[in-house]
Amino acid sequence: MTALTFLFIYYLGKPVFVSRGISDRRRFFAALTLGIILETIVFSYTGTMGYKL
Repeated sequence: MTALTFLFIYYLGKPVFVSRGISDRRRFFAALTLGIILETIVFSYTGTMGYKL
């Protein structure tokens, strides 16, 4: 889930980040952070989080 979100934000969102002058490094970490946040929200809502032991 995080990887899919990362790919969408990193590659498809490139024109948005480039037009605002954001570097590739910041774009990478923004995509990674948003992916992790989205994964946590979705899996905590559905209750199927794989982090439970």
